[in-house]
Amino acid sequence: MMINHGHVKFGNTTIAYDYSRSPHRNTISVNVHPDGTVSVEAPKGMRKNRIAEAVYAKKIWILNQQEYFRRLLRSRTKHFVSGESFLYLGRQYKLLVLTGSEDNIPTVRLYRGNLEVRVPADLNQKTRIDYIQNSLFDWYRNKALDRLESLTHKYARNLGVDVESVRVREMQRRWGSANNSGRITFNWKIILAPKWLLEYVVAHEVCHLKYDDHSKEFWKLLERTMPDYERRRIKLAVNGPKYDLRKVNDSRSK
Repeated sequence: MMINHGHVKFGNTTIAYDYSRSPHRNTISVNVHPDGTVSVEAPKGMRKNRIAEAVYAKKIWILNQQEYFRRLLRSRTKHFVSGESFLYLGRQYKLLVLTGSEDNIPTVRLYRGNLEVRVPADLNQKTRIDYIQNSLFDWYRNKALDRLESLTHKYARNLGVDVESVRVREMQRRWGSANNSGRITFNWKIILAPKWLLEYVVAHEVCHLKYDDHSKEFWKLLERTMPDYERRRIKLAVNGPKYDLRKVNDSRSK
């Protein structure tokens, strides 16, 4: 699918956006992403001036959404110190940073309601924060891969499709992707969300192994697989920005 670029201006304000056209769409959709970028999905053949008009008509909503995401990002900034709350499978856990290692105790673990991270005693402040961040993110990735892999094979068996591989990585705008060779990739940050939202993301991507687009057939298959998928999809769209955990340097750069 070809991605094009456009912009609209009003007063001193310019809104840049990416747009694509699809034969499977009957209506135009304008989206604002957590990073502030704007994308438009339009029906095949729609003229670019019609797309620009649609963006212009939603200019106030777009600016409000961008400001909302900026405020949310500022409020979500973590310093990776004891006492901060971190999500895991939809629940909040207090971070407890401990100095020094102990035999047979992992660097990161959930223990007595806390998310414990053990760090070496000889680290300076900057290195200490980096160590905590990297240890936590590795822990999240491993947990995500274990759970998502298990769920993927469960839904694949139910649908009678083959999965070649499951992997996790950081994705900017998507919770997952699948290709026709059976490879599925998930955004590891979905492990911060409740399990029922993980299940939606997995079911969505596994259905793409049968239909690689968002055609009517795809949505019918997803509905048969998960009758309440629409409720889960909307919940994830509303709460998704909460699960965009970022490193200190990433947050400061915004």
